[in-house]
Amino acid sequence: MNVFSGIGPFDERVGGFRDGGLYLIAGGPGSGKLTFLLQALDRGIRDGERVALVSGASPDEILEQADYWGLDLRTPWKQGRCILIGFQGEFSRRVVHTPDPGEAFAELSRLLDGPVARLAIDPGTFVWDTRAGPAMAQLFLEWIRDMGATTLATIPEGLDEGHGPSTEWVVQRAQGVFQIARHPRGLHEVRVERMTPPVDEPGPISLELAPGQGFGAPTGRFDRRRGGARPDSNRLLLLRLTETIPSDLEGWLGRRFDVEVADDPLRAITRLQADAFGAVCVYSGRERVEDAVETCRTVRAISPAVLLLLSDEPLRSVDTARALDAGCDDVLAGSVDLRELDSRLRRATESAKHQPAKERERPPAAAGPLDDSEFTRLVSERLISEGLDHFSLLLVDAPRGSEVGHVLFDSVRADQGDLVGPVRRGWGVLLQDARAQQAEVFLQRLRDSLAESGSDMPLSAEILAAPEQSERIRAMLGD
Repeated sequence: MNVFSGIGPFDERVGGFRDGGLYLIAGGPGSGKLTFLLQALDRGIRDGERVALVSGASPDEILEQADYWGLDLRTPWKQGRCILIGFQGEFSRRVVHTPDPGEAFAELSRLLDGPVARLAIDPGTFVWDTRAGPAMAQLFLEWIRDMGATTLATIPEGLDEGHGPSTEWVVQRAQGVFQIARHPRGLHEVRVERMTPPVDEPGPISLELAPGQGFGAPTGRFDRRRGGARPDSNRLLLLRLTETIPSDLEGWLGRRFDVEVADDPLRAITRLQADAFGAVCVYSGRERVEDAVETCRTVRAISPAVLLLLSDEPLRSVDTARALDAGCDDVLAGSVDLRELDSRLRRATESAKHQPAKERERPPAAAGPLDDSEFTRLVSERLISEGLDHFSLLLVDAPRGSEVGHVLFDSVRADQGDLVGPVRRGWGVLLQDARAQQAEVFLQRLRDSLAESGSDMPLSAEILAAPEQSERIRAMLGD
């Protein structure tokens, strides 16, 4: 029997996982390995399974990151159907000093407190790559075989980075080995290194990772490196959002680049609009991470420069995820090692394509609510348009009088391509470039505005996201 990851393009290509098999996901920092595991666990929960995650992150961090990607692990965690086990740095030391390394797996079994259908481990190397050597790797393989769970484990670097004998032992015995990477232009790519049975099309699988949605098919919202001037690879803009920066880091940047320093996000944005930089480093403490993420989002929209977020403190995994989604090429947090920074910066620079992206197609603005035929026509056109297919459609259950239409139209961004028009059971509101999660926020804001104005108009709505639910939208339109 096959089990599925819940990631549509991946499942379609590989045909799912073999029940009880071992599958490895390798990739560097920020590549999406943990999110891949969380989405697979979410699918298992929705299939009625009991699942577990063994991770170096705390349960709070895991649940917060799952919430950010639109994966509900919190409810099943409270119900005991999703087990979250955190292991810390002393795990490896305890394995080395115990007379029987296999006791480590006996302890994990006790913590699982019963059988699980899916087990995820992040990073997997922390469990099997200890000073106990390949013997520990063999004990791990025997443990998951005896459990019978479909197991997904991560390797924290690419497969070409070189690994110890324990990891090689596990890699050679896995039923599937995949490599995941995040491209500077936003999309992720999964390569099938090995799969049993082999896949018919082993080429790369492109995925989009979006807040509130997780991994899915690309929708065309990426290619965000914009800007007209060709970047100067010798110039770096350093935005300081902390009072101090380690002197060795500032000195290293000064020797490597022609550095310009800004202490205010607005000044940094102004400089990027006026001049060309090859790289931008945003240095922030944890207390200003919100400012840092929003600055990165703005920088990515106006500049093709390599963009890094650096922090002198460890960041929450959800903050790292948000920064990468905002367009960062990489995130380094905690004590920044200069050799690692140099490696990450060179890798990002080599893989980034500096030419400006094509300007996104902008739909014409509507002057007011449309009639039903015009609304149907424009929504249908956007479903098949390569540049405009990403939107959310609200089916608002409200009277079809003109007053309601104008209330809805006054709440949308007509200049950004939003549309309002009657549909079969009320009104349709098309929010261009909005995800389902953003549409929910819009709907709540609309309800609040109506309540403040004294209106007693009931407002319930169904939200359909394109292109994920294109067929349902077509059916609703009567195509």
